This record gives sequence, structure tokens and C-alpha cells, in this order.
Amino acid sequence: MKKILFCLVAIFLLSGCGEKNGFAFFGKDRPYENAISYTKEGDIVASMENKALIIATYLNPIYKDYKDGDYFFVRVYIANDFEDEEKEGLFNPKYHLLLNGKKPLKIKKLNRDTLLAKEMPLTKPWYKIYLVKFPKVKGDKKLIFKSDDYGQTLLNF
Repeated sequence: MKKILFCLVAIFLLSGCGEKNGFAFFGKDRPYENAISYTKEGDIVASMENKALIIATYLNPIYKDYKDGDYFFVRVYIANDFEDEEKEGLFNPKYHLLLNGKKPLKIKKLNRDTLLAKEMPLTKPWYKIYLVKFPKVKGDKKLIFKSDDYGQTLLNF
């Protein structure tokens, strides 16, 4: 009887405090949860070898501050990428990122310590991470990541 009473008191204490869900402290924060639903992944494969990987999160529905364009948080891994920082990742001259056929207006390389990088899912140490701004596009968003040598991948948002 004491065990049952103890369990009932524990359940009451855990569910009575805080938010509607007493176990909310076990979950991720709201931006992280929203980001998962707006995140797509693609890769470029040639000769059964992964040449490049892209993971992109469409930021406009998550953060209302982004109004003057279409913004994406992009993670990129390119095999045998340049050692030179000015030519690696999205700055690699053999790789291109387009939204509905349009080039980015701005590509900003991010540090992993930024708040945005910490709020995004799937941010591994070996990825190069960027904030990319495109001109505003109405309707479906087709993000194309293509290689001059190996083909392309398409992410639909």
C-alpha cells in the first residue's frame, strides 16, 4: 500500500508543476523541434561513393525575423574539399547552391558557438555550416546543390 501511495504522490508532484506536460524538461527546445520539420538532407554520389552531403533547414517559418529573403541554415560536407578556407564548403568553385535557379545573395560561414548553430539539429563537427540568404521566392522552394563533376541533389521545401 505504501508503494502505491508513494507512486501516486510522485506522479502528482511531477505532473503538477511547470508546464502542461510534467516531463517537458526531458525534451528539446521549441526552435530545435520546429527545425526538424523544416530540415531536408541530400547527397551527391558517384561510383557508389558519397562525394558531398548537404543538410538544409528553411529558417523563415521558424524565425519571424527573416523577412527580406529566403534563409537557410546549411551544413555541407564535401569529400576531398580544399584546404584553403576561401575555397572550401559552399565557397568551393566546383559546387553550387541554387534556390529555384537563383544564386544566393549572401553566404555567411558560421561558428559552431553561435546561438543559431546550437539550436539546429544535425550539426556535426565535420560539417561546414552557413547562413545562406536567397531572393524571396513564392511557392515551392527547390534547393539545388550541384557539382560540376558529379551531378546534383534536390531538396524540396
